[in-house]
Amino acid sequence: MRRLFTMGSFLFLLALSQTITWASDITQFYRMPSTLDGLSGLLLTQSIDTLTPGKLEIGLGGFEERNSEPDYADQIIFLNATIGLSPTIEASAQIPYLTASDKTGTNETGIGDANLSLKWRLLDPSTEINFPGFALSFTLFLPTGDLKTGTGTVDSWGMKVLMISSAELEISIFSNRFLMGSYANWGVYIQDTGDPTEEKHGIANLGFLFPLNETRQFQFLLETSVRVKREVKFPASREEDYKGITPSFRYLSKRIAFTLGWQHRLKDAPNKNSSLVIFNGSYYF
Repeated sequence: MRRLFTMGSFLFLLALSQTITWASDITQFYRMPSTLDGLSGLLLTQSIDTLTPGKLEIGLGGFEERNSEPDYADQIIFLNATIGLSPTIEASAQIPYLTASDKTGTNETGIGDANLSLKWRLLDPSTEINFPGFALSFTLFLPTGDLKTGTGTVDSWGMKVLMISSAELEISIFSNRFLMGSYANWGVYIQDTGDPTEEKHGIANLGFLFPLNETRQFQFLLETSVRVKREVKFPASREEDYKGITPSFRYLSKRIAFTLGWQHRLKDAPNKNSSLVIFNGSYYF
């Protein structure tokens, strides 16, 4: 029975593989606006896409995270600016503004740690051999927040490095053809090496994009986010490893993009799980 199941699974995957081909362009989804972090992509997951040289996109996004035990509510607003530097390179700058409150009545607000990011597309996807495209992104975090009030976590510097992969697929099911995007990010975050505020953790994101109409201006996004093996000398009260799943809907026009989503975060203890409402909007110049 096991052999029969294994053989059947293999034949099913072999048949399915014959119905999937790589899309002919880097992006067939109208256009790819900025993520919540600034660089181009989905809501949370970056793609290999970069802005046209000289083009600018201004973004405003944020989220609210709530939990009942411990009882707290955190809100963060992000202001982003992204610009195309070359046909394969884009850069972004971001300033966050935080509000944190809990059941004791403590309420802290202020500017968080600003960051500067750069994405370099290394390899375009190949339709001839059905091979995905790849890019690298680097983000430098600056100590503009306040460690004492909790609006900042960086004392001197922080760095995030991500490998990015994108594949946009045309799927044939019977006589129908569907377009789907698949995006993956994985990398590390390091800050303040050797200092009391030192931190290290791994990052992984996997995202899928599904157009909902013929013009592809309405889209459904489904993303998973993971932060693992967080190592700190003095852990913050609400920062820990998590796994999150985020469904969202996006609307695009030539100039405007808006995405609204919801995320549920699974943490080490079930009573620490939290929920987030996330939004992101941008204007393309």
